[in-house]
Amino acid sequence: TCRNLLKSEAAVDLVHFTILRPPEKQDDTTINQLSLIAFPTRELFSEKIKDFDLIIFDRYQHKGILQMLYYDNIARYVDKHGGALLVAAGDDYAGMFSIYRTPLASALPARPTGRVIEMPFKPKVTAEGQRHPVTKGLPGAVDVQVADAGAEPSWGKWFRQAEVTADRGRTIMSGAEDRPLLILDRKGKGRVALLTSDHAWLWARGYDGGGPHTDLLRRLSHWLMKEPDLEEERLIA
Repeated sequence: TCRNLLKSEAAVDLVHFTILRPPEKQDDTTINQLSLIAFPTRELFSEKIKDFDLIIFDRYQHKGILQMLYYDNIARYVDKHGGALLVAAGDDYAGMFSIYRTPLASALPARPTGRVIEMPFKPKVTAEGQRHPVTKGLPGAVDVQVADAGAEPSWGKWFRQAEVTADRGRTIMSGAEDRPLLILDRKGKGRVALLTSDHAWLWARGYDGGGPHTDLLRRLSHWLMKEPDLEEERLIA
């Protein structure tokens, strides 16, 4: 869903990798007969990392694809060089292979408790999210200032979320049991976003009525890449 959105924008050059075979799955096929390519970790996360505007980890688990050195490079890329990081996570964030258990934790705004909440819920825009340009006026949202108690958004349900404890940043959307669902943070010169559910694709598929996934993900990615129109504070004369 995120890939299709970014590819549809002419101003965005997207480099996308899907890990089809993890390191523990080996076979005896010779290298010159494999159609898969080796993951270019050094080139991406060491030599050319400063050339990227945004790095996205989608349901990624730490299973040896990246060495600890590269996670440290990413954290430095955000903090010192003004880069942007988006982590779209689910139960992977709560487990023993969570990327929070790497040097990347220094850039992440919330730590996992280890619990995964599996229940139907409708994402909600928080009071702070009502004022933030990423979620302000999101189609289908409920205005918490004027809505009746118990009023729910008009979009569809999600079903899984990793429970986290927010250490810093702004929680602009909440999910199951009113736990943080979308957290934005400014880390050093860069920006970080953590989405604690991997079910945003349900909106894109129209399940239970769908939802404004295009608006949300487009605003989110452009806020991370410092689009002037999405700044929290700006003056217009």
